[in-house]
Amino acid sequence: MRRLVLASGNAHKLVELRAMFAAAGLPFTLHAARELGPAPTIAEDQDSFVAHAALKARGIAAWLRGRGEAGETLVLADDSGVCVDALGGAPGVDSAVFAGAQADDAANNAALLAALAERGLTRSPAHYVCVLALRRVDGEPMQLHGSDAHAVGPDLTLFTARWHGEIRCERAGAAGFGYDPYFWIPACAGAQGPTTAAALTPAEKNACSHRGLAVRALIAGLAVMA
Repeated sequence: MRRLVLASGNAHKLVELRAMFAAAGLPFTLHAARELGPAPTIAEDQDSFVAHAALKARGIAAWLRGRGEAGETLVLADDSGVCVDALGGAPGVDSAVFAGAQADDAANNAALLAALAERGLTRSPAHYVCVLALRRVDGEPMQLHGSDAHAVGPDLTLFTARWHGEIRCERAGAAGFGYDPYFWIPACAGAQGPTTAAALTPAEKNACSHRGLAVRALIAGLAVMA
């Protein structure tokens, strides 16, 4: 089994990824970087999802290489967030810290609804973005022919996707995380719509979400590699 290390401390993302990889039956074991030791914190101070994903993938790969990790081990960085039309694309790359560096989901959601209220709005078109950056620990090029991938330099491959919907001030659902309870979508998978991302089962969400779409493209690429 080949190792794939997720360059993120978000436990929710790891759960979603493990479920999708298990369903695909690929010969990879998934680990969070923090499960392997005191992983460094990678500063996310850039202005794009791509830049943040690249920084995290390269930073964690360098840390693992310094610890003697096998060069063929893969590092996967996920940078994602919600972009609200009425807010000029915000929170965007600041989705996790919209209400401050130590903010939790509740605080970020409250800040988002307050920003809409300041504009006299109760809803706005929006979309989730997911950028996955994949890198070998040793930085060698990867053979991902036939995959829906975009190379960034010789060492990095990106998989990107969007999930379109609407942010509403009406909350629904108790699953998911982040802005899911306020992210309304048309019918998705087997769910009746309109509904929120938080009202979907994990399988329903993975079938149509931004991360689900990006991970399916990633899995197709890894199947070729395997």
